[in-house]
Amino acid sequence: MRIGIVATSRSGSTFFRRYLCNEFGLQDSKSWLKHNLYKDIDTTDFAQKPHLLKILPHYVLEQSIYSDMPCIWLYRKDIVTQFLSHVTRLRTKVNHITSEEDRPSLETNSLSATYEEFERFSLKMHEFWLLYKEHGIPSEEMLIAYEDFLSNQRLVCEELDHHYKLKQSETVTTKITKSLGIDYKRVFDNYEDIESWFRNSA
Repeated sequence: MRIGIVATSRSGSTFFRRYLCNEFGLQDSKSWLKHNLYKDIDTTDFAQKPHLLKILPHYVLEQSIYSDMPCIWLYRKDIVTQFLSHVTRLRTKVNHITSEEDRPSLETNSLSATYEEFERFSLKMHEFWLLYKEHGIPSEEMLIAYEDFLSNQRLVCEELDHHYKLKQSETVTTKITKSLGIDYKRVFDNYEDIESWFRNSA
């Protein structure tokens, strides 16, 4: 069994994916598609067992991947925070953490985002929604808001299991990531400008 998790950068997909792997006994592909071709997936160890495959649209060029397996579509309601998390990762090189002492320490007004970065981010969001409309909606696949998952993980897991039959007999334990805990309004010196970019693009 292979289930795709289609998401965009900094949508919470790492925490979401690892949580589901632990909950349902599924193997974790991690970011395998980032450095490998989908056609080679059956040569991997994780693909020999039921698993979740992380799919970021910019990882793959062939859209056939979205019809090759059932997919869960994950998005984030708070796209301003998602964008700022994305820029912070670019600046700090910290993707995610599993212990609180690894949180990056950032000074007030120490980061700034550019409008060009905002435009690239917006393009990726647009691509995600186009793909969902083309592949997710016709297949009646579930669209999950990361914030809804955080507020009621048990309910979302029950809905996912009902829809995709995820539960396996095996036990899988992966390290759960922690929130970076960054006050982006304090850290970004052009926070108000960034908010205006999103307002004007709505």
